[in-house]
Parts: sequence; structure tokens; C-alpha cells
Amino acid sequence: MIKIYKKYGYPILLVINALLLYVYLFKAKVIPLGWDTQFHLNRIEELYRSIQTGHVFSSTGTYTFSSIGLAINRFYPYLFLYLFAILRFIFNPIIAYNLGCFILTLASLFISYFSVRSLTKSNKTAFLFSIIYNNSGYLLLQISMRGDIAEYIALILLPLIFVGYKKLFSSSYQWLWLPLGMILVCYTHILSVVLFTFFLLCLFVLEYNKITLLVIKRLLISIGITTVFCLPLLVTMLRARSRTSVIIPIVPDVLINEALSPSNLLLNSLNNASPNNLLDVNLGLVVTIVSVFGISVFRLKNQNLINLECLGIFFVVLSTNIFPWFVFQNTPLNVIQFPWRFLGLATFCFSLVFAKLCSTKTNWIISMVWLIACMISFTYMHQYIYNSQAIQKIDNISLYRKIATNAVYTDYMPSGALNGMNKSKVFRSRLNIHKHVANVNGKNIQLSEKNIVPKYNSIQYRLNGLKKGKVNKIILPVLNYGENHSVSGIKVKPSTNGETVITFVPKRSTQVIDIYVK
Repeated sequence: MIKIYKKYGYPILLVINALLLYVYLFKAKVIPLGWDTQFHLNRIEELYRSIQTGHVFSSTGTYTFSSIGLAINRFYPYLFLYLFAILRFIFNPIIAYNLGCFILTLASLFISYFSVRSLTKSNKTAFLFSIIYNNSGYLLLQISMRGDIAEYIALILLPLIFVGYKKLFSSSYQWLWLPLGMILVCYTHILSVVLFTFFLLCLFVLEYNKITLLVIKRLLISIGITTVFCLPLLVTMLRARSRTSVIIPIVPDVLINEALSPSNLLLNSLNNASPNNLLDVNLGLVVTIVSVFGISVFRLKNQNLINLECLGIFFVVLSTNIFPWFVFQNTPLNVIQFPWRFLGLATFCFSLVFAKLCSTKTNWIISMVWLIACMISFTYMHQYIYNSQAIQKIDNISLYRKIATNAVYTDYMPSGALNGMNKSKVFRSRLNIHKHVANVNGKNIQLSEKNIVPKYNSIQYRLNGLKKGKVNKIILPVLNYGENHSVSGIKVKPSTNGETVITFVPKRSTQVIDIYVK
């Protein structure tokens, strides 16, 4: 037994860590709806129903997102959503989603562990990093109150990318983890590619004295490999945007107002608070403690650790309104939406510094660190599931089907959809198109659910009250990115607000029309 523990002790503790994080969710049998949970549930359901009809790739928002043809999965990669879609075939949707998140967390714990172990050759360092990083307030936020599984998956891959970057400077071929990691992130969360690239650029500048011709060659090869493998994704996105401009994800406020107050950041971190709003995002108690402990690194001569600690502090500053974000409001940097995204990078830096500093400690001390971290995160998840009264919880399959198909979003609509509207005020507002209001020969008509049949990349409409034998003009509540079409005899074009206009001469007053979307 002792031999087994010595050999597999750390992996066993990592598994226990994952179980402790999800025991309440499995017990409660609910999906608490965080800020972005419904968004990703609709993406999962779209992919699931597409596979169900025999198609490998996701349909274009016909089954979900209120069945208006919203091309979310065309602009937002969905590689890892296949995990949830497959589980959806095996389990009921509530269990499938929670089990999928559990598998991701378990994978994160082990990816963190093996990545850092390959870099440091130390089981203790790898274990300490894994438990601190994965029990951090920011990572827990992604799978709880924020419900952003895409950014969470990207953060799972960050240790792999970091190892690949560090191996650029060695003789090992493990530097190939860098392009592999970036490719996987690109097919998961495009914005994280931008953030991680910035992180690596900062490291590159700080380590300029180590740069050789070989390092530059490997870096260029990594960029080339990443570009080639991500080209299909980029081509799909660019092709979609070439026909019509789309609404990029909207920030309801300016960057400086989405940055955190330093005092609130500190207090919420010390309280290990599960945030109730966007300005309560924090590092969590565990990472706050280790970040302070990490300051002791400045007494050492380990430049690598000093660089990481400095970068961690720098990223914390970037997340707050101390940084003059108003200067960058009208620049490409506003794509980050929320400055507090930098807390993910800060968490990584502080966790690695702490792990390196404490790797010489005894197994007893390391076990205590593990226990404390687990208990703090255990309490965090309990607070999220049972004490967050403001959030809705999916506790039955009927409610799941409603929530997972009727999300209301304006992101990625054709830009004309919000003509004449204040984009920030109608953010996630229910427009006429979401209500399935059609215009039949100049008259607005509310289409009932029985008159709308979603299919793979098409929607079937049953239209009543048509003028038989005359030209009818109808604006259907389905988005048109410039490629919608129908059968012969029906002319299809986009409306000024991005919906679909059809003109045809019906033979009957009631007719079924299929609109094919791309």
C-alpha cells in the first residue's frame, strides 16, 4: 500500500481534488445558470442535434439560439464541445453537462501536473502547481458563476503552451507542444489566443538574452504550423464576414468601467467570494496568499521566477482601473472586452512561482497545502450551488430543453440587425426576430412554434394568409448572411436589418417554405 502511495499518491490526490469540486453538483443534479452557461448550452445542443441527424459539423443556429439562424458556431470554435455532445447521447443532459465539466477539470489537473513535471523534473513542483492553479478563484469562476467553458478549456491548455515555449530554448523536441497547444486554443477560444500570445511576447522580451537563431527558427516554425492548421477555421470565419459585416461581441460599457477596483479586487479575493457581477471577479483566497508569498522570490537570484512574479503583478495591474484603459478604448485592444481576463495569466504566474519556491518542503507540508486548497475550493463550490440565490438552476429535462434552445443573443448577427438602436442598451435584448415575428405583405404576424420546423442548416415555415396567384413579399425571422436560398421559384435576399426576404407566387393561401442557411 505504501509503495502504491509513493508511486501514485499525487495522481490519486488530484482525482480526489476533482471529485471534491463536483460532489455537490452531482448530488444536487442541477445546472446552475451562470453568466454564459446558457450560451454554451445552446452551442452544445446545436452540435448534439446536428450529430443526431447524421452530420459531423454543427448546424448554423437552426435548432437553438431561438431558431433564427444565428451563426454562433461558425464564428466561435466548438472542437471540445464534442465531448459534451457525445456525453449527451449517453446520459440525460444535466448529468452529461456536469460530467463533461468534471472530465475537463480532471484533465486540467493532470495536464498541469505532467506539463510542469516535464519542465522541472519535480513531482512536488508539478503537484503544487496543479492544485494551486486548478483551485484558484479565477479558474473556478469559469466553470461556476461565469459558466465560460471555452475560456476554461483555454486555461487548461496554458501550462502545455508554456512548457512548449520554454522548450524553445532547450534541445528537446517538446517545443512542439507550443504550436499544438495554440492550435487547440484556436479551436476553442480565439480571444485566449490573443491573450496567450501577449503573455509569450512578454516572456520573450524578458528573456531576450537567451534568444538564438535556433530559438527564432523554432518560433517561426511554430507560428507556421499553427497558421496552417488553423487556416480552415480562419477561412470559414473570413468567408462568412466577407458577404456581410457582423456584430462583434458587445461590451455594454467602456473598458475602463469594466476594469476592477483594486480595493474590491483585494477584498473579494480575501473573502474568496463567488462573484455576483462582472466587477466582483477576483483571484480567490488561495492565489492571493501565494502571490504575497511569491514576493520572497526577489531575495533569490532565480531570474526566471522573478520574471514570472513580475509578470503576475503586471497582469493584476492590467485587470484594474489603475491602468489607463480609456486610452485603448478605440483601439484593437478593446477586443478583450473585460480587463479582468488578465487574472487568468496572473494566476498561472503566481501558481508556478509558489510551486517552485515550496518544492523543497516535506510531503507533510505539501499535503497540508493540498488539503487547505481543496477545502477552500470545496466551500467556494458549495457557495456557488446553494447560496447563489440570484441564479436559476436547471433541475429537470423539460427546463433544460427550453433553456438550451432559446438563448437570446445579438452577438454575431448581421450588423444591420441593430440599425438605429443603441447597441449597449439592446445588449442581449429580445428583438422581433427572436419572437419569430414575420412580415407578410406589409403586415406583422407572430409565427407559432407549430409553424416553424428547424432542420439541419434549414428552417421550414408554414405560412398562412397568402395571396394566391399574386406576388407575395415576406420577411422571415431568420438571419441572412448573404447565402440563404430556397427552392426554384422563390427569390431570396437579405433585408436591410439582416433578416430574409422572399418573393414568390403561391398556388395556395397556405404554403410550406424551406429556407436553407449557410
